[in-house]
Amino acid sequence: MEKLNSIYRKNPTVVTKKIGDRIIIVPTQQQTNDFESVFSLNDMAAGIWVMIDGQTPLSTIKERIFQTFDVAPKQAHKDLTDFVLRLKGLNMILLC
Repeated sequence: MEKLNSIYRKNPTVVTKKIGDRIIIVPTQQQTNDFESVFSLNDMAAGIWVMIDGQTPLSTIKERIFQTFDVAPKQAHKDLTDFVLRLKGLNMILLC
């Protein structure tokens, strides 16, 4: 489980593109044919991605998710933790 006082930043090797109302993130370190590492983010994941800025702790991100989206606090915590763990596992975010 992630510590809520942790602060992450985006790995500079990750490319972020906005296509229509979607945010797409692509790790450039991965092989170009590794489409499992390409993410089309839903609204909540996009909000989390934007807030991963090297300054905002996960606790603040969790609170903003809860306030912005129609989600219970426990679900906000689970969604945030799952997404952060996935991004960490792919080296798309780095601990500050």
